[in-house]
Amino acid sequence: MSVDDSETAQEYIRAALLDVGYEDVVSFLNPLDAFEALTSGEVKADLILVDVMMPGIDGVEFCARIRGMDDYVDTPIIMLTSRTDMDTLNHAFLAGASDYLTKPFHRIELQARMRSCLRLKAELDRRRAGSGRRRTIGAEVAEMTEVLNNKAGFQAALLAIPPRLHAQLGLTVFRITGLPANADRTSDESSAIYRSIARLLGTVPLPARNIFCHWDKDLFCLASPDATEESLRETAQAFIAAVADARLHCRESWTKQPLGLNATLVMPRNQPPASGLGQAIAAAERLDEMTGAGIQVVPAAQGGL
Repeated sequence: MSVDDSETAQEYIRAALLDVGYEDVVSFLNPLDAFEALTSGEVKADLILVDVMMPGIDGVEFCARIRGMDDYVDTPIIMLTSRTDMDTLNHAFLAGASDYLTKPFHRIELQARMRSCLRLKAELDRRRAGSGRRRTIGAEVAEMTEVLNNKAGFQAALLAIPPRLHAQLGLTVFRITGLPANADRTSDESSAIYRSIARLLGTVPLPARNIFCHWDKDLFCLASPDATEESLRETAQAFIAAVADARLHCRESWTKQPLGLNATLVMPRNQPPASGLGQAIAAAERLDEMTGAGIQVVPAAQGGL
């Protein structure tokens, strides 16, 4: 399902989905009409794309209403928004958004995000199908170690954490430094840099039950149950040191630019993991690409966004 008040955007989305074989796309210009169609059972959706700014109700409110329906608690919802609108992004994650795309976006990026979200749904269904075999709190959290370096698995693991354990979960988002956005690099060169950093980070010993993944491009995410500020800072510093010690460089024009890592921490607090992750990603992306290595903490006051 696509919900966007722009006919041009709807045509672009339909063409992008048709490219990868999605022919049964239901489009709505008005979010209230879309919500009524879902509640009445007139249409069903395996994935929902929704614009943030729309008449009647905005995309965040639409997302929250959808999450209130039993049949759509886990249905992937991708928000379409602007990169600078980070406050709205935080609200979207709080409302239950699965992912987001910044406008303007490329077809390939949309297709990749959709596949990732659908894999997430399949992974979550698989985990919940076997949840009857897990009886203890320790077993529920220990399962987080099953999936590594997989965005869909990472998201599914967060969603599978029982609400009573949310207050014990710390989150860290790492961002590669020294990669100017306007640099003349090919996609293959960028991918090679991301892989090199990922291999380095994969060698860092992690506390039990932590889960790590390459989230997207220059971002990496870490979820840490039973976390304290001290343990989060210690682990973040180990990741930063691993990259610094490797002395990696990125060639820019006639110079070599040293690569590093910075860390954005969300301390354990009683909030949904998706909300904390959204806050950390938003804060990490606000940093300039050339910001040096270091650690920043998302203030607790942002937890209510």
